[in-house]
Amino acid sequence: MSKTPLVIVGGGLSGLYLAYRLAQQGRDFLLIEARNRLGGRIKTSSSHDLGPTWFWPGQRHMMELVQELDLQIFEQQNTGDILYEDPNVFSERLSGHQYQTTSYRIQNGISSLIDRLQALTPSPNIALNHKVISVENQTDTIEITAQSNGEIRNLTCENVVFALPPRLIENTIQFVPDLSAGIRNDMRAIPTWMAGHAKALIRYQCPFWKDHNLSGQAFSRIGPMMEIHDASSYDHNYALFGFLGGSGIQRKELGETQLKGLIEEQIQRLFGNETPQPLEIIIKDWSQDPLTATAKDMEPLQTHHHYQFPESLKNIWDGRMNFIGTEVASSEGGYLEGALIATEDILVKIYRK
Repeated sequence: MSKTPLVIVGGGLSGLYLAYRLAQQGRDFLLIEARNRLGGRIKTSSSHDLGPTWFWPGQRHMMELVQELDLQIFEQQNTGDILYEDPNVFSERLSGHQYQTTSYRIQNGISSLIDRLQALTPSPNIALNHKVISVENQTDTIEITAQSNGEIRNLTCENVVFALPPRLIENTIQFVPDLSAGIRNDMRAIPTWMAGHAKALIRYQCPFWKDHNLSGQAFSRIGPMMEIHDASSYDHNYALFGFLGGSGIQRKELGETQLKGLIEEQIQRLFGNETPQPLEIIIKDWSQDPLTATAKDMEPLQTHHHYQFPESLKNIWDGRMNFIGTEVASSEGGYLEGALIATEDILVKIYRK
């Protein structure tokens, strides 16, 4: 069986960016991804992002990468007033000046970043529909067992880089020899970015909120959407999107049909009864995605977690098993920027070998 110098497990932004940089250097590697697509939590529908949406001024890795790939960006629309509601306040209109901070979006959605990276990475070095089920450390190799289209595939490599959330790795992959209790506890303790969240996308024929000098932003203590923004794309696909409240368990019990009905009611309650009917409502609940979330991720994070790389995850199997991803970034954890920083850090280690 041929031996690959490096296997990357996970084809989200971190894993694919690592593959792209290694390909530029002429390095030999194989990237395997459980889904039938690349991007991980980056997912776009009709130019609208169902996963991460923004990056911000000062996040230089993201800015430099979109420039390198010749992608076009635009500022998030937030001009106009905002709306607010709670059990005691009915659709109050507030000045939006304090919320007019600058954030950037990529034309045609963040998935266009993934598409460009994939196009520039040799296709023979990428294997989709490969779900890793076990990893075994042998004398001078690492043996990876993956399930692909109902069949088992065995891979032999010298080094493995996991570009997956640590909590998901710990929950779904068997290790031989087993990882220590301390390592497992540290992996379980790292919340998976976005795993407890759900986004609702509401598409319209026109941006009706702009006719009333509204930004499209709204904040609610009633729900089901707790925060709403203008999701319209640069190519005039108009939409609002909202972060759904409640836990993954609560949303699952409600069901998608009932949730969509509640979303329509909330939009009319906030923006008025003359609000036009949406073209469609799309819900992406990441807590129900088994390739993203575990049972520990059913509750969404209430604040932005302070991510850091646990000491216990360093130098496993004599440094032949490594981890990248926004959850283990040295800075900007929980952002797209963090995913790139974590990859840049591991590239330094790889180039030294």
